Amino acid sequence: MKRFFLALSVLIGLTINTYAQTDSTDSLQDDNNNKSWQFDATPYIWFAGLSSDIAFREQNVPFDAEFKDILENLSFGFLMHAEARKGNLFLMGDLVYMKIKKDGKLKRLGTKTKLELAQTVIELGGGYTFYRSKSNNLQIDALGGLRHLSVDAKFTTGTQERLDKSTNTNDPFIGVRLRNVLNKWINSARIDVGGFGIGTDFSWKSNLFLGYKFSELFTTYLGVQAYGINYEEENYAIDLVSSGLVTGLNFNF
Repeated sequence: MKRFFLALSVLIGLTINTYAQTDSTDSLQDDNNNKSWQFDATPYIWFAGLSSDIAFREQNVPFDAEFKDILENLSFGFLMHAEARKGNLFLMGDLVYMKIKKDGKLKRLGTKTKLELAQTVIELGGGYTFYRSKSNNLQIDALGGLRHLSVDAKFTTGTQERLDKSTNTNDPFIGVRLRNVLNKWINSARIDVGGFGIGTDFSWKSNLFLGYKFSELFTTYLGVQAYGINYEEENYAIDLVSSGLVTGLNFNF
């Protein structure tokens, strides 16, 4: 987590410095130069650390893993972001799937334990660019949508299964995103909140990216991303946070 906040601070500084170079005269205007749909897709790698706290039957199972641990115990992972834009309107989708297995041992009894944790995040939403600087360098988006969260947790001690629980929720979310373009450099910052007791008790997501546009087709990104959920029902609760560095390659067409 310390590395995450250090990287976040550095990128925030870079973003603020870039924003300071944008035109100081601001206005609301439509993007009349882009009246046709534009699409982009970004497969990415998330160097994530995972921290979770699972409570069941008056027991508590904490689980912490840095990216190295996740990589060693990762069964499968897939991450993708896609977006379609026409003028000030845009649609977006995001997919994260990771399955992790972690072996351990109960200190007092010496009994072997195994925790399997599979998480899926499917995000569908859209938004509207409600603010543009006069130079069109700085843009602010309002966004919202639905985020499906699925967490499958299995916990065994020895040969005895202690927990086999699937949690599936659909969270509405609302948020804001800032985007800045200066020559070939592209910055983006986003934060949203969701759940509101409808799906999870509370969920959130934030990220900050710095990109470089090599051509009209390719842009590379480096940044930080984090999301968390807090969910509770009778005799079961899960508190999960994933955070870390992100790198990806964006295809625009």
